Amino acid sequence: MLHWSEFSNFARVLANRPQAALREHDFWSLYERRTEPSGRADLLCVLMTYNRPDAFREVLRALHATLGDEPAFVLVLNDKSASDYTEARAEAQRLFGPRLLWLDARERLGKPGFWKAYQVAFMVARTQQPTHALFLQDDLAFEPDMLARVRTLWSRTASDPKRRVLYLFSSDEDERLGRWVLVPRREVDAELRLTQWFDLQAFYVDRAFFELLDYRMIPIHDNRWRRTPRHSSAVGKHLTLRSFGRANIYQTYPPLVLHGGVASEMNPLTRAKRSLDNRSLAKAPRVDTSHSGSGSGSRD
Repeated sequence: MLHWSEFSNFARVLANRPQAALREHDFWSLYERRTEPSGRADLLCVLMTYNRPDAFREVLRALHATLGDEPAFVLVLNDKSASDYTEARAEAQRLFGPRLLWLDARERLGKPGFWKAYQVAFMVARTQQPTHALFLQDDLAFEPDMLARVRTLWSRTASDPKRRVLYLFSSDEDERLGRWVLVPRREVDAELRLTQWFDLQAFYVDRAFFELLDYRMIPIHDNRWRRTPRHSSAVGKHLTLRSFGRANIYQTYPPLVLHGGVASEMNPLTRAKRSLDNRSLAKAPRVDTSHSGSGSGSRD
């Protein structure tokens, strides 16, 4: 881990280094389109799933509940597995109608190809131009008022022009001095931290986040996993590094999403040592959304 001053210089170099021209067809061709969506919405919801259709159906229902009557464009990126997602896809179509884009990977992407799934999500964001985007993994649980709580907390940082990310997951295993960046976290209030890092369980961003990253991912080379297969996908790390020094990243504590009830598909060895199970925080006090201007039935 680098000292923050060294890391700031490194992050700027990483963010600004020349990139090869993005060939969008190379990414679209990784997936088979299962639905033909129409229209757009101010909120883009990106859902990643692999090999757990039953758990994913619970996430779909929870997302529908937290959206209420608000329209959202829902993108599902389903990595190839032996599991049958027919019922899950049918339920998603019933819940989200014509604003659902469901993409099935033609081949297994796994950890080495996880960054490519995010590149597709960034491409959809460039087309849709949402005001905000909500990213969710398929092994989470959250309450129907989650989105209203997100917006309440988001509004508390409205005076920060560099605010780009609200990380919705937290646990008692989080590092006080930062993950991937050496920045001691700062308590903003009883429910918000300034961390300058985030991971992929669940996060909320604005359009300026995508613009900051030029709607593109930096490729992650396969060499990362050849010697150490247990390494994570590194997507959260790369997004953190590229944001560092150019964006402010906040974290909710208590968490707005719960994790740990479903076995890990991508990192079973790592999760055996560090579970990131935050379900013990489920009884944490809730954010007061009475003055937020958005609720689960009136709206992200």
